[in-house]
Parts: sequence; C-alpha cells; structure tokens
Amino acid sequence: MESERKSFNSSLDSFSRKLYNQLVNLNPTQNLICSPLSIQTCVGMLRMGAEDDSDTAKELDEGLSFSSNKATEIANSFNNVLAAYKHYSVVKMANKMYLMKNYEALKEFHDTLTEKFHSEAERIDFSANNEAAATINEWVESRTNNLITNLISPNMLDQNTRLVLINAIHFKGEWIDKFDENETRIEDFHLENESRVRVSMMNASNKYYYANLPELDAKVLRLPYRNTNLFMLFVLPNIYTGLKQLEKKLQTVTLDDITRKLVSRKVFVKLPKFKTEYSQELTPIFKELNIKKIFNSQAELPKMLVVNESIEVSHIIHKAFIEVNEEGTEAAAATAAVMVLRSLPAHDPEPQTFHADHPFFYTIYDLNHGCLFMGKLGLPEGTIITDNKKMD
Repeated sequence: MESERKSFNSSLDSFSRKLYNQLVNLNPTQNLICSPLSIQTCVGMLRMGAEDDSDTAKELDEGLSFSSNKATEIANSFNNVLAAYKHYSVVKMANKMYLMKNYEALKEFHDTLTEKFHSEAERIDFSANNEAAATINEWVESRTNNLITNLISPNMLDQNTRLVLINAIHFKGEWIDKFDENETRIEDFHLENESRVRVSMMNASNKYYYANLPELDAKVLRLPYRNTNLFMLFVLPNIYTGLKQLEKKLQTVTLDDITRKLVSRKVFVKLPKFKTEYSQELTPIFKELNIKKIFNSQAELPKMLVVNESIEVSHIIHKAFIEVNEEGTEAAAATAAVMVLRSLPAHDPEPQTFHADHPFFYTIYDLNHGCLFMGKLGLPEGTIITDNKKMD
C-alpha cells in the first residue's frame, strides 16, 4: 500500500507540473487556479473505457503520467486516494456519470466507476440540452458549495451526446494559526511591469516551515490546515519579476522534494488576501500532452457502452475557484469530459521574512497523496497605481 501511495503521488506530481506548464503557456499573465487531481480523476474514468493495449490507452497513460498501463491497477490507485479523502472533513470529492437515456454502460465500466471511482450514475436526455445542462450544473454546484457554476453550457450537449463524466472537488480549510484581522492592512503588491496594486495584506509572525532555496532563487513557506494533512505551500521568487524563471525551475523539481527541505523557524509573513476564478477548455492542453486520439475518429473506447457505437470526446472543461483569507482557504474545482457519437535551507536562528508582495506560485498539497490544487497569483484585485495615476 505504501509503494502504491508513493507511486500515485509521483504520478500526480508529474502530471501536475506538465499541466501547470501548459496552462501558463496558454495565458502567461492570467491568474491561475486548477486541480490536477480533479482533471486526472475525470480523465482517469475515461481511461477505463479503453483496452489496455490500445493506442488510445497508451496516449492517456503517458499524458496523464500514470505509473501503470493496466486499467485495474490505475482504478485501484484512484480508489485508495478517493477513499482516503472521504475521511477528510475539509475535502468533499464527488464523481458522476451521466448517460444518454435508453443507453446502457457495459457492466465492467459501470462497476469500475461505481466501486473504484466512487461515482454515481444517472440517465439523462441530452437532446433536451437546456434541461440536461441545468441538471448537471445543479449537481456540480451542490458538490462545490455553489462555487462552481455553469460548468456545462447547453450547446455542448445534443442528441449525439452519449456520456458526460464529471469530477467535483470542494475544499475548505482553516489555518492552524489564523491571521489576526486587526493586523491586515492596505499595502502594495508589486507587479512585474513595475506597477503596484493596493491590496489587503495579512500579517503574522510565528513558527512556520520555511526555506530559502538558492536552486529556485525563491523562498518557500508552508501554512498547515487544522485537522488534516493538507497544507498550502507558497513559493515566492526572490525578485519581483522572477515568477517566469521560477516556473521553469519548478519543472525540474518535485513538490515532495521542496517540502522535505523546509525547516521550522520564526518567520514574519505578509500574504495578500485573494480570490481567483478560472475556467478552461482543456482539449488544446491534452493535445499538447500528445493525447489526441480521444478527440477524433481514432478514439478507441469500446469498453464504455453496450451499444456498439464509436464515441469520441468533444469537450474536457475545467473550472476552479480559490479564496484565501485570515481564516483559511476555500477552493473548488470541477472537470467534465463530454463524449459524443462520432460525427536547501541554512539553519539560521535569526527570524526570516516571507513578504508575498509580488507574484508567486502556490499549491494545496497533501502529505500522503500529493497536489490537490495549484496556481499562481500575478495580479490581485485592488487599485492599480502606475506613474502616480490610479486605475481601479
């Protein structure tokens, strides 16, 4: 079990870094929040519809960084993680399979999704696309504390839609050491273009796990959540314009490696309150990861439906949300796959400073199971000050 856990953690870490890199390349200046686990889980359910020795399976296994190329082993690894998260009061995760009415999933596919991916199944009339989209979106909202809305638009569904696979995650964690609201002040957040944003900056002084890592040219801070193994990891470049270089360096190290280098010490922390919403159609991302066959007539997914029809993926949509404040963090994400009929630290006793007053990378990370959410903050909400002029 321990080796399986480490294997899954390594797989998720590898996929997370590839995914983050592609999303940043798509829009380098945009604030980002995503859940690699949500995306990997959703497309992992899709993988159960492919034969192990098919080209479709090989593309998915490699692109998703799975440590095994056998569906049964992949399913078991997800079962272990999803079962573990069920014991976390701060994390709610749910999977769902919507099937076109009058269609039936093959027993093995249905049973695997139910037993290993803890997925519910429901029949729906996709040809009534407005009603179908509303039904799916209501389910997603109910599983994400109403933070993820309108995941599916009606124009994604029609009479040729056969299957929609959904993963939804909601996380709400309290810091073990909450920030004192009385210490939150309006301060400057420096942008890469030398402008500044006036933000609500939280302030604290406490013992935290921290490191200044020369190999990343960045400081790292870990803030733990109450009653869980989850924590938020912030990686702050040493210079205001250093995020782009940091992102390149993060491709060469694992999050596990970084967390092992942290040491407990007194740190003066400045951290902006922030909120980010993000939405992305992932089809171009998957194609960049060389997952291409599922999107066209070459898709080999014979293990899904009783009816002998060729199906392909028309959309993979991901939406995510995060809010960080004095109390803690609330985050949510949902991913949908729609299938259609083919048409090192110095031991310094001196107090350290971690002033997140310029763009940084962050992740919500589980000691046992890896990355739950990851993102970056480049432009927080607030009044922008440029050349002595204010812009709201």
